[in-house]
Amino acid sequence: MKIDANAGQLLHAKNNQVSDEMRNIAASSNEALTVDPTKQFINSEPTHPAEQLRAISDNGKLTVITYKPNGKLDLPARYEEHRELLERTINSTSKLYLHDTPAAADKIAEEYEKVSADLYEQHPQLKNKSWGFSVDDSGKLVATGHLSQADKQLVEEALNSNDKLVSAAQEFKASFLEGLEIERGSSGKSQYWGKYDVNESNFAEIIDFKEMITQSRNSDIQREQTGYLLNKWEWTINIADQLQAKADPSFAK
Repeated sequence: MKIDANAGQLLHAKNNQVSDEMRNIAASSNEALTVDPTKQFINSEPTHPAEQLRAISDNGKLTVITYKPNGKLDLPARYEEHRELLERTINSTSKLYLHDTPAAADKIAEEYEKVSADLYEQHPQLKNKSWGFSVDDSGKLVATGHLSQADKQLVEEALNSNDKLVSAAQEFKASFLEGLEIERGSSGKSQYWGKYDVNESNFAEIIDFKEMITQSRNSDIQREQTGYLLNKWEWTINIADQLQAKADPSFAK
């Protein structure tokens, strides 16, 4: 079995975004490993060690891959020589695009709706001002944009008063940064989100959660149908747009 060295996610949201599913992780003259396209993009449930990743070969037979207790993929022998590529691709895709990061994003949106409703009711002048928020290297939520010092203080006090919002923002950041590192692998390079230099110190300058929510929010009908506050496609596009606009692609292949 041979796997194309360039195999990986087919990420098609403008220049750098992912599609609704990950395909063509591994290719062979006889078999190809692909992640089940029916898996939800945003999954509020954590990824369990025993989670099964389903792969369909070219001959139509179903291959089931599970995680071992040590967190390593329990790969069929024919895939063992390609373990590093498969683990990096599958784990980074799960962390960045399918599970951890987008799940945290949906939690952020849920808690922000509560906070912003109270905030705008008490301070309506903030509704029409241009501002955003992120999480800094201390784990605190910080207001960004065009706010006076007094308004900035109001916003930050309101945001940080919601422990669930703070926790979700911290989870997003931790998963996002970890996913970037996994995606780069031993080469330290990536064609996708991992190519951007986002780290603990500059995260708040690059990722704006308020913009993410505003640009990715599902309609009421979509929310009722999917159960998610954020639209998976629009979320991917917005994060990629923010990276392209504000981050340095210093790890590009």
